[in-house]
Order: sequence, then structure tokens, then C-alpha cells
Amino acid sequence: MTLDCNQARQIPIVGYLAKCGFHPQYIKGADHWYLSPIREENTASFKVNTRLNAWFDHGIGEGGNLIDLGIRLHRCSVEELLARLSADDYTLSFHQPWVATAERETASPVSGANDTDEPRIIVLDVTPLHSPGLITYITGRGIDLTCVRWFCREVKFSIKDKTYMAIGFENRSGGYELRNPWFKGSSSPKDITVISSHNNAQAVCLVEGFMDFLSLQRFRKFPDTPTDIIVLNSVALIGRSIELLSGYQDVYQYLNHDSAGHAATEKLKQAGIHAIDASSFYQGHNDINAYLLAMQQNTLQQEINTQPHEKHGHSLRR
Repeated sequence: MTLDCNQARQIPIVGYLAKCGFHPQYIKGADHWYLSPIREENTASFKVNTRLNAWFDHGIGEGGNLIDLGIRLHRCSVEELLARLSADDYTLSFHQPWVATAERETASPVSGANDTDEPRIIVLDVTPLHSPGLITYITGRGIDLTCVRWFCREVKFSIKDKTYMAIGFENRSGGYELRNPWFKGSSSPKDITVISSHNNAQAVCLVEGFMDFLSLQRFRKFPDTPTDIIVLNSVALIGRSIELLSGYQDVYQYLNHDSAGHAATEKLKQAGIHAIDASSFYQGHNDINAYLLAMQQNTLQQEINTQPHEKHGHSLRR
């Protein structure tokens, strides 16, 4: 499988550097400090932020993503770097990468019947989140780790006799939404997730996916009153939420700014659900997580712009 740029950018930089033989001198929170891998130095001034999955070399005032680092480290073109990454195993112990299609993700029924579609996802074990690779991945999406550990689990599953690990978000029927850097899918049965405040809430927030729900926690864009949450886990499941939504006084929707999100909004209107559009704060972005990542990238860019750009005659380390 040949990686594209988007897939390459998702590779955790910390793991990539470790595979190249570079390890941090010390770690402070999400910041891993290294002796620069792209020049000679005696004091660690090369920082990798695992939350943003971005690097910054304070010695030369430059930084970026994994691709920016890889072409410097290996002195190669982007195409050569992608070929190099594809030839190596950067699956973070997920074995061969396998990406679920959107059709596979939405095909599972709510009933307990066996799913005859191939490849079948079989859940083997569910534990608290602990794998470093998964933690690096989810914090790289801008998500707060404490929040992830509260709402999600680490799921071991198999596809065609191969075993994988992913972050799992449980739905109301016992199935899981599954995510790792190389995989997006779900186990049967596919369904929506309902998170109750247990306070006889009269308000509910409707969110499209669990990454958006977790991202929403960072912004605290919730009503002041007790509020329940419904996560669709796919806009194709909007119909399953309508009966529940009709029981609330106020419905706040945080759907994607795309054709599928607009179609879901129309279905709510047709069903007599008068939802309040609460998505204006991420206007200009497709979803809440995209907005969160953009805000954090802006913060990183501001840090880069405020650093002195000193010129040094350091040679690149092979």
C-alpha cells in the first residue's frame, strides 16, 4: 500500500523518530524534546508536540508536520519520502493497514443478526485506553486525553484472521465505532450513541460523529441547563434519533457543513424536529474536529512566527 500525504501526516512523529533511531532527551507534558535530528547540537532544542503531531526546531526557527521533517531528514523529495514510508512498517502495531469504506461503516444492522458482509469485524477484547500509539493518535487530533479515557475504550479486534487495535466508542446496541491512524470502521451492530446527563434533561445536543463529540468537550459549547447527547455515528442513522429527539424541549444540532449534514437537517425538519443550529462557531470548517485542529495549528504557527530566525551553518545529520 502506497501512502498519500494525508496518511503520512497522521504518522506520529515521535514514533517515526524512534524508528529512525532518535529518542527524546526529556518529556514535559505533550512536548518531547530532542537533540535535533536535522543538525548538530549539544542541547535539546528540537520539540515535538504530540497533541498537535507537529515539530519545531528552535535552533533554526523552523517546524512543520512529518512530511516537512522527513524530506529534511532523508534529503529527498515528497514522492521519495512517501515511497520510503510505504516500504516501512509505520502501522504502530496495527499490522497491515486496512481502511473501511463508508459503505461498510453504515451497513451493519441494529438487530443482533450476524453481518454477512466481508470483511467482518470481530471484537476480541475491550480494555481501558493504554497503548502509546493510540494515545499519540487521538491527542494528535486535538482531543483531551482525560475525556477520551472517560468516553472511549481500547478495542482489540480481528479482520480476516489479522488482529488490530483501535480506539472504540460504544453505541447503545453494544457495537463500537473504531478508529486508529489507518482504520475507520465499526463493529456490529451499528447504532447511535446516547449519553444521558441523568438529570431529566429537557435539552439534547445532536452530534454527527464521536470525534466531533470529543472535540466539542474542548469548547464547552453546551447549553447551561442539563443536557443529553446523541451521537449519530453516521448521518445515515438520523432516522433512529428522531423518536428520541421529539421528547426534548430543545434540540441543538452540531452537524457537518456538507451535503450530508444539510440533508440530515432537512430530514429533521420533515419529521417536525425544530432544531437549533449551534454550528456557527465552526463556520468555514466541515466539522468540529477540523475546526479544533485549525485553531491549534494557528497557535503553533503563531509560536513559529514569534521565534527568532537565526542562521546557523549546521550540516544535516545523516
